[in-house]
Parts: sequence; C-alpha cells; structure tokens
Amino acid sequence: MASVSLASWVGIASAQTGGPWTEYQGGPAKTGAAADGPAPGYRVAWSTRIAPGGPGSRYGLSAPILAGDVVVAVGPEQVVGLDIGSGEQAFSVERDLGPSVPAAASAIGGNPAIVYTEGWGDDPPAATPDPEATPEPSGEDGPVDSHVAAFDLETGRPPWPPVQLDGVSRTGVTVAGDSAFVGLNDGTVTAIDVADGSIRWQEDLAGTIGTSIASAEGLVFVGVQGDRDTQPAVVALDEGSGEQRWRHEPSAASAVVSAVSVGRQYVFAVFAGLSESSIVAIGSDDGAERWSRRVGAAFDTAAPPVVGDDVVVTVDLLGHARAFDIETGEQRWDFALNAPVFRSVPALVGSSLLVPTIDGELAAVDVETGELVWRNTGDGSPMRSLAPTGDAVIAVRAGARSGIEALEHDPDVALVREASPTTLALGRMLGAMAITAIPLFALVVFLGRPLARRMGPAFPGEPLDDDDEPAHDPWEEEDPPS
Repeated sequence: MASVSLASWVGIASAQTGGPWTEYQGGPAKTGAAADGPAPGYRVAWSTRIAPGGPGSRYGLSAPILAGDVVVAVGPEQVVGLDIGSGEQAFSVERDLGPSVPAAASAIGGNPAIVYTEGWGDDPPAATPDPEATPEPSGEDGPVDSHVAAFDLETGRPPWPPVQLDGVSRTGVTVAGDSAFVGLNDGTVTAIDVADGSIRWQEDLAGTIGTSIASAEGLVFVGVQGDRDTQPAVVALDEGSGEQRWRHEPSAASAVVSAVSVGRQYVFAVFAGLSESSIVAIGSDDGAERWSRRVGAAFDTAAPPVVGDDVVVTVDLLGHARAFDIETGEQRWDFALNAPVFRSVPALVGSSLLVPTIDGELAAVDVETGELVWRNTGDGSPMRSLAPTGDAVIAVRAGARSGIEALEHDPDVALVREASPTTLALGRMLGAMAITAIPLFALVVFLGRPLARRMGPAFPGEPLDDDDEPAHDPWEEEDPPS
C-alpha cells in the first residue's frame, strides 16, 4: 500500500480550487480552451529545471494543472508544485513509481486538495529496456500496486488512505462534482467519492483505456481502444451509477481513438484508421454521429480536439491545424505549421490557438482567420502541454530543458499575418518524420494491435500474443536526460 510522504512543504493556504485549468485540458469537459490568457507574442518569465526521473531517468512530467497560485505536475516518483509568479518550488510530494499522468485540483473537507494516481503494477519499466523481453500481463494473480491518492494543500496531509486500483491507470484524474474518475489499462472505469475516498462504482468497458476521461451534463465520456473483436469506441456512462447510456463505434474500420472533448451537445473524438483519420461529432444525448470530416493520414491521431465557442480544432502529427464549424462540420480554415506535434498538446487561449511542437517551437494561430500571428524559434527541447493563466502560459518541457516554464506577453514583439503555406517544407518535414518515426511506430504497433488482430498481422510472420498489453503511455515523457 502506498503512502504520501512530503519531501518539502510550504503552506498554500491562499490556493483556491475551482478556477481555470484545474485538470488536463482545463476541466472535466476537456475542451482545451481558456477564455482569458496573455496574448501573443511571448517571452520566458521564468524557467525551472526538473530532471527526468524513474527507471533510467527516462520519464518526465505530466501535463500541468493549476491550483490557485500553484502550478502542479506529476513526475514518475513525485508530485511537484511551483509558484506561478516566480517558479519557486512550493512543495514536492513523493508518490509510488507510476506513469506521469495529470492530477486534478479539487476541494476535500472545505480545503483545496490534489488528487492523483500512482503505481506501475506488477511490470514496471526497467532502467534499461530489453527489446527481447515479452511483456507479462499485470494483475493476473490479484490487485496490482496502483492507487488513487490525495493530499490537502493547506496541511500537506492525505484526507483519506490511498484507494486500491485493480490495474494501472494512464488516464489522469477527472473530477466532476463530488466524484473523481480514472480509467485502467484493462478497460475499467472507477468512480471515487472525493469526500471520503470510497469507490462509488466500477464499470468494465472491454478494451483498453489510456486517454483522459471527460464529463459533462451528468455523463462520463470515455475513449476505449478496441480488442480483437471490437472497434475502438466512445462510451457514455451515467455519472452517478456507471450505467452505460450508449456506445459509438466509427462507421469506417479504425485502430485508435483519441481522447475525447465535449462542447455544446457534442462529444468530439478523432478515429484513426488504415487509410485516414477523421474527427467525428457525436450527439452527447444518444451517441449518434452528427458529422465526420477527414483530418489526417492513416494512424494520424495525436492530441484531442480543442473546442471553442463555435469551432472545434484538430492538429495532426505534422502540425496541420484544421478548424471546423461546431454545428455543421464545415471547414473554416487550415494552417500547415510543417512542424511535428507528436505528444504535444495545443490549447485555445482567448482568440489564439497555441500549438507547441516537439522541437521546442510555440506557434499562435488566429482562430477567427486561420492566420499565423506569432511563432518562436525552436531550440530542440520538446514543448509538451500548456496551462494558461490570466497572466502567463505555463508549459512543460522535455529534453535538455526538462522542467516547467512560464511564458508572458512580450509587448515589444511585432505580430505577423501569415497565411498557411500552400506547399510542404519537404526538408523540414523529412526531419520531422525521422524524429517521430519511432514513437509513431510504437503507437501503431501497440494501440493498433486490436485492428491488426481482426485483419491479420501488420507485418508478415509477426505473431500476435493474446496477452500483449499497450506499452506506450501517451502521457509520459521518455526523453533521455541531456
């Protein structure tokens, strides 16, 4: 059983929860949008280095969340909090070795608190991966060492004992009302009462759950990767009971579904197949398809859709952003950044779509016109997820600049009005493709296995192991330390 141990602590009595970006992609609906934030261009206000940790020092930080005046990120063996104004460490809480997935800010017993998952089960990664090793299924003989845990931001103490999970969680935590929701590798969704840590319900959805869970209007929405007999799907559950309301499977054969986002009366997800990838607008009330549009090539699914007031935006692996009318699906604009965004998550801040890339760039596209208005020069250190505040945009970095940094508006930077290039920058794109080749191959092999099992091996002579489980964690950083 895990325990919470404080490495260092500074009281955070001023921190207030319930504000913007209290969990991955902002809040339980996972829109990835914030009404307020600094306008482009940007300069670095502060940068705090946090070295990769875990086995072989290969694992970095989760997407950041905000708890009042503190930015919180989860590493493989710690939950760290930094002061938003200065970047100074506010606290560091030890956790059992586990995937670096986002926490959620909540309120427990009237005090602000952080809820997070921990534990890597019976088969944690080795310091030096063995390519010859055959993965063993976790939890075959009983519960694995994985938990949902929490700590009070004012006292530093856990409000309840860690909640045992029967599998490893890679979804991060979603808090809606007085419940926290997590998904497990084995396809189970668990709902926990945040007041006392008791399990309210568990529902087995058959498949694999490895991306964030969304919640809105009394429903919980889950992207489920398929198995040998089923397509990937989006499933809606009753928030109070866990009863399945509907299950949506794509009309075309697909291998992978992205994390879901909710806006108005729609649930949005990207389904990636053998020939193309498409964004689908699903009715949140009945699970029926409202519209579908192509957004990329085969197996091209990266970040979840970003939902604004009247548009929904996708960004593919090669940095091609597309905006669609939220009601009709009509494409309003597209912009080709010609930069890889694999494992980099865009955000809509005010009227700007901010797109971080794996070579360290940050680009701002006007969401009304589709024109590029600002772009910095990448330094080769991947920029991952963002968390906008009123005065700054908080970014998680990997590679040589591993850690967290705050970007503020730079009044001396001149903005531009640049239309999307009509041709690909072939040299740059070939380099980008080389950078993303290995993780993309892992995505296809591990998350695409369910479709392969139905249609035959992806590669001649390759056996398919019935006990294989996904090995790629879409939330983790696995960049070697500089």
